[in-house]
Amino acid sequence: MIIAFTAMENSLEAAIDPRFGRAAFYIIVDTTTDDVTIHDNSDGINASNGAGTGAAQTLSEYGVEELYTGRVGPKAADVLDKANIRYHENIVGPVQKILNQIKSGNFNPQSTTPTPPVPPPVKPVEPMTTAATCPGAIPSGMGYRMTGQGQGLGHGMGAGRKAGRGQGMGRGRGTCHR
Repeated sequence: MIIAFTAMENSLEAAIDPRFGRAAFYIIVDTTTDDVTIHDNSDGINASNGAGTGAAQTLSEYGVEELYTGRVGPKAADVLDKANIRYHENIVGPVQKILNQIKSGNFNPQSTTPTPPVPPPVKPVEPMTTAATCPGAIPSGMGYRMTGQGQGLGHGMGAGRKAGRGQGMGRGRGTCHR
């Protein structure tokens, strides 16, 4: 079986890189022959977008069947699924340690997956009316027709910002006294 790890350095002693698409290196191991290939992912690190999907394509070209990483984004996950590459997320620790556990059959992905905290239950909040919160306010609702003038009368005439389109309101009724 050919498996891949995201790694922070180009060594089996390196820690698993938590990023999939922008991982520094991919360590690819053939578990039947113990051949190790290290792929430098500098193209993915410097990619403006599509790093995850490009990484998934790269692993597919190597014939990878399983991936061990920190996190896979949704678009990369789609490409991995289409390439039939199983992936395990939230993996932490040195690559060599995880590899030894996989080879010995003692690897349990749940043991390296942190359990997300369960949020406390949310108590529903009852809506408050204006009359209940503001003394003297007229209650709104059925039977009360409220009308108002809105945001103002809006008689501003200038275009502003020295655009030269001011529309002065002068009537020309004055005289100039010097």
